[in-house]
Order: sequence, then C-alpha cells, then structure tokens
Amino acid sequence: MTRPAEVPFSGRDRWGEVLVDLVLAGVGGVLLLAATSELSGREPVGLWLLAVYTAFAVAVTVLLALVVAVTSRLPVLEDGEVDGRAALGVRSWAAPWWHTQALDLGLAVLGLALGAAGVRAGGSWAVVGAALALLGLWFAVRVALVGLGRRRRPAIWLTESDLVVDSPAGRGRAARSSVRAVRGRGRRLVVDLDEDAEGEWCPRPWRRTSLSRRTLVLDCGDLGHRAGDLEKWLTAELGLEDPFRSPRPGHDSNRR
Repeated sequence: MTRPAEVPFSGRDRWGEVLVDLVLAGVGGVLLLAATSELSGREPVGLWLLAVYTAFAVAVTVLLALVVAVTSRLPVLEDGEVDGRAALGVRSWAAPWWHTQALDLGLAVLGLALGAAGVRAGGSWAVVGAALALLGLWFAVRVALVGLGRRRRPAIWLTESDLVVDSPAGRGRAARSSVRAVRGRGRRLVVDLDEDAEGEWCPRPWRRTSLSRRTLVLDCGDLGHRAGDLEKWLTAELGLEDPFRSPRPGHDSNRR
C-alpha cells in the first residue's frame, strides 16, 4: 500500500503560525493593560471579568505559540482503533483544537459570570446580563458536546468494512462500498456517498453548515497530508479507479 506524501511543517508555515499567535497574544496584552488601568478595587465587576478572561486567553495563546514552535511534524496516517475496531487513519493536530476548546470554555464562564453580575445589578443591566448568560450557555453547551462526542477533532479512519470521518459536526460512518467519489477541494477532502451516512451528529445550533448525510467532509488544514494526496490514497484503497469494481447490490453503476 502506498501512503500519501507527508507535508513538511517548517520554515514559513511553522513560524508564520507562531507569529500570528504572538501578535494575537500581544493585542490581548495591550487590551489587558488598558483595562487594568481603569480598575479600582473590585469595581467595575464586568471589567474585572473581561480582564480575567483576556489574561486567560493571552496565556493559552502564548502556550499555543510555544507548542507550535517546537512542533516539526503534523499528524500522518497511522494504525489505530475506532469504535473498537482496527483502523488506518489520521487525526488532526491536537494543539489548535484544544486551544479553541479552552477559549470556548473561558467564554462560557465569562458569559455566565457577566450574566450573574448583570442580574445582581438589576435594572437595565439585568436584561443585558440575561443576554450575556444565554451567550455563555451557548458556549457551555458547545464545550459539553465535545465531551459527549458530538463535536470531534477532524479525523478520517478506514476499517475493514467502513469509512469513518470525524468533524466538529460529529462522527459520520459509511460502508466502504457506499462511497461513490472522493474529491480534494483546497483544504478539504469531500467524500460523496450513495447512501445516507450513519453517525452521531452535533445539533444544528452548534454546527456551522447544514448537514448532508450523503457527503462527509474532512478539514485537512491541521494534517500532515494535503487533501489531494489523501484523495488519491483513499480512491486507491476503495478501488474507485477499478473499472471491474463490483457494484453493491441494488446499485446502478451508471448513476451520477
């Protein structure tokens, strides 16, 4: 079996990401200094909460920059296990994913805390606080969905019988024989199916796009393979280029 080519992670790619992270952290640091100059004792509470969140966001972003700086290789295809079965696949780089989850968790706490402060202040602030609490609750559910497996770090797995694709929209699973076509589009690998995929999906308010059960999409931005190379590998593994490939029962091979 020929595996897809590995994309090097060095030079401009790596240090460019480090620079972006440090610039974002620097902007956060400037905002934090500006905010702290307006603080007096424990007042105002809302500004204190924003300052604490900003300090947290700066810290985790600097940590991400350090992780990126010492990373020389992105994840590539390897043997693993999915749903208790042996599989060959690749899961996206963990650092950016968990950085996002940390910021989401911070926003959840910030929104709920600002909501409580607004309700305590009363008057018009209670209305503002209620809106902020709802926003915080939205982020809290978003974080909880990760723990429940309804939002997943992008990954693709090929087992003896199935193709499994993870994404922030959830986990999609389809029989190998139901894959009709594989396409690399920019940073995305698109898998078209002849049947609806099964899986555990993220509820609509917490995913960006409408969900098509006939299409599985993998974001390859944080993988050690380009989408085009994964397309060639998966096409060969599934025998989609084989003119003598047996269609599954009841399938019209001329259908497009």
